[in-house]
Order: sequence, then structure tokens, then C-alpha cells
Amino acid sequence: MTSNRSDQEQPREYQEFSPRRFILQVQGLGRYILSKWLIILAVALVFGIAGAAYALTKKPQYVAEMTFVLDEEATQSPKSGISQLSEELGLGSDAGSVFSSPTNIAELMMSRLLIEKTLRSTVNVEGKNVLLADFFLDSLDYREKWMKKSRFYHLDFLAKKTDKQEALFGNGIMRSMYETLIDRNLKIDKKGKGTTIISVLCTSTHELFSKFFLEELMHTVTQYYIEKKTERAKMNVDFIQQRTDSIRHAYNIALYGRAEFADAFFNPNRQLPMVTRERQQTDIQILRASYIELTRSLESAKTALMRDTPLIQYLDQPVLPLKVLRSSWIKFALIGFFLGALLVIGYFLWKKIWIQLQKI
Repeated sequence: MTSNRSDQEQPREYQEFSPRRFILQVQGLGRYILSKWLIILAVALVFGIAGAAYALTKKPQYVAEMTFVLDEEATQSPKSGISQLSEELGLGSDAGSVFSSPTNIAELMMSRLLIEKTLRSTVNVEGKNVLLADFFLDSLDYREKWMKKSRFYHLDFLAKKTDKQEALFGNGIMRSMYETLIDRNLKIDKKGKGTTIISVLCTSTHELFSKFFLEELMHTVTQYYIEKKTERAKMNVDFIQQRTDSIRHAYNIALYGRAEFADAFFNPNRQLPMVTRERQQTDIQILRASYIELTRSLESAKTALMRDTPLIQYLDQPVLPLKVLRSSWIKFALIGFFLGALLVIGYFLWKKIWIQLQKI
């Protein structure tokens, strides 16, 4: 009894930690929280109802998916003689080494260049030609969010901007659309581990936008990819085609020149005309050999171009109606219920502890 009385008489800052005292304080907090069970239950129910209401009023998400595989056999095939010769001339046919991996096309899809190019494309929506940028702003309600108070509410994304402010505003809207699409709407990943099949998903609250944007994006990416992949090979074909046409023209002129000379100087006893005739014959033989070799090279270059042209094989394409993702009201109700309970319990604990600290 004496020791207990002496502990109580000591100032609180000099009292040592006691496990028994700590357990009693925790039990006191527990009893205090239990005494507020009605308030906690009421707040938790309100949060649960709010979560269920949010799930029921939330717009469904429409998912468009395309899967494809990229045939990169050209990058692994042996080099032909014309390819080696072209490389020595600085016209190598190994087009677009940055595209040597199929996964790079996924990064290409996420580039601002191709997404903005896709947004500037036109699609046919219910019989009307609509710019995808306008379709994005109107169908997903971003025009009201971003452009409601602007004088450029009806901005034309294809027209050449003479007004500097209009141009800057248009660039800002394009950047916002790009960032939104990358963060919220587009998802690109491999279809399973250890496979080269790539899956592209476009998810939005508008079914037609999900479908049309994904299809147009794939079309734009495919065209750009093939164009860059075969750019040098096409340069080879054009260069050799130009040289072949030039040699063929010169060869034809030489043939007609020899015939005209033979008709004009048909006396074989004169030696001077024979020199000119031999020279013409030599030129014809050289041009003929060059023409034959260039023709072979041209066929090899065309074959190399066909081999270097990648083939994108589409496995699945979006078909209406699209897959619909709806929020589960039960899930959101449970989340809201437990979140509300934790918040109100945390509030009462903080209030109780704060009162205790004030007494120290």
C-alpha cells in the first residue's frame, strides 16, 4: 500500500514504464472505442452506401483488344551479294535497325508522334466522317473539362494555325490527349510469358471510340513501321533502277548509232570508218554487259526489299459488342464500409490520446 501511494505521489514524468499500466491503458482505449460502436457503425454504413452508389453510377468501361505477331525473319536471313555491295556503297539494306526487336513496335505505339498522327486521322462513325481528336474530346467529355471556358472551343486540329495563341492552345490539348491515352486508355503487353504475341488494349467509356481508335492506331503504326523498316531497301531499288534505265537508254542509242554508221559507211576498203565501227562495237559490248549485270542486281534488290518488308499478322481484332467492365457495387460497398470504420476509429483514438497528452 505504501509503495502504491508513493507511485501515485510521483510526478508523471518520473513514473517508470509499467507493462501493467500499458495494458490497462490499451484496455481503456478498447472500452472507449466500444462505447462509440453506434457512431462507428453509422459512419461505416454511410461510407458503404456511398461506395455502392459510386459503383452503380460509374460508367462501364469498354475494352477493345488486338493481338498480333511480327514476322522478323528478314533480320535473321543471310545477306545476299547485292546487300553486301550496297553496304560497301553506303546504301545498306538493313533498314531500321532500331526496329530489330518485335517489342520495339510496342514502344512505337506509345510514341507521341504516332498517337497524335492517329488523332488527326478521320474515321466513319455512324455514316459521318469524324476526326479522332474531336471524337475523343466529345465522346469522353473532355471538351467540357478542358475547353469549356476557352474561345477555341471548336478548335480545328487540321487547319494551319495563323494565330500563335491558337497554335499553342492546340498543342497543349494534343499533349493532354496523348498523356490521357497513355495513362488511362492504352495498355500494351505480351500475351503470356515466353511468347512473341503482342496484345494491345484500348479501354474507354465509349464503345465506338475504343474500337475505332485502336484500329486506326494499328493501321498508322503498321504503315510507319513498314515504311521505316524498308526505307533503305527502297533507296537501293530506286538507285539501281535509275542506273539500269540510264544504261539501257545509252545501250539503245549505241545500237541505233552503229546501225546508222553501217548504213552510211558500207565500203569495207576504207580503214578510218572501221576504227569508229570497232569503237562503237566495244561501247555496245560494255553497255550490254553493264545492263545485264544491273538487271540482275535490280532483281536481287527487289527480292531483298520483299524479304526486308516485315509482316504483321493480326490474330484477334475488336468486334462489336466489345467486352464490358462494370464496377462491383458489393466490392465498393465493402471497401467504403471498412474505410469509414477505420476513419472514425482513428478519429476517436486520436481524440482520446490527445486528451491524455493534455493532462501530462
